[in-house]
Amino acid sequence: MALPSSAGRAIVQVIDRCEAAKVSGFLDLSSCALMYIADAVYLVLKGYEVTKVSIRNNSLKRFPTKMIEKFPNATIFNMEGNEIAEIPEKFEQWASMKGINAANNRLTVFPDGIYKMKYLAILDLSGNLITDLDAERLYTSCTSLVQLNLSGNPLKEEVRQLLTSSPLKPAKIILTLD
Repeated sequence: MALPSSAGRAIVQVIDRCEAAKVSGFLDLSSCALMYIADAVYLVLKGYEVTKVSIRNNSLKRFPTKMIEKFPNATIFNMEGNEIAEIPEKFEQWASMKGINAANNRLTVFPDGIYKMKYLAILDLSGNLITDLDAERLYTSCTSLVQLNLSGNPLKEEVRQLLTSSPLKPAKIILTLD
């Protein structure tokens, strides 16, 4: 049975991007109309170092947890524009993570694993449904953080106050709330 031409093109596109990642270390699966990450992606990249991953603008509803295990040295992760509602605690295993873009998903809870990412410099969680987070814990545990975007979230007023005026807030941080 032949695949419809659009499905066939999508599969070829994913395979081509996996092949490119073998050379560049950047797995770019952006805008591939993915609903999940097939195990074939991990098989194709077995034995290769992937340090940057983009799965932005797909239709993912669940966080692709296998990525944490298969790409343990990832430093940049972009999952913007999906429908992901939860990031697993296992997320903290990305110990070298420096930049995360999880904007425009359906996150309702601030991902607990982020508090353990001491090298994290850039975090974009804008356009989600997050109401609460521990601002002081974030500022004391993520000491490398220089850019934090939480705009478009229905944050509680007391959280907004702590984010902007906590004595623990680093002077270097660029904070975006609106």
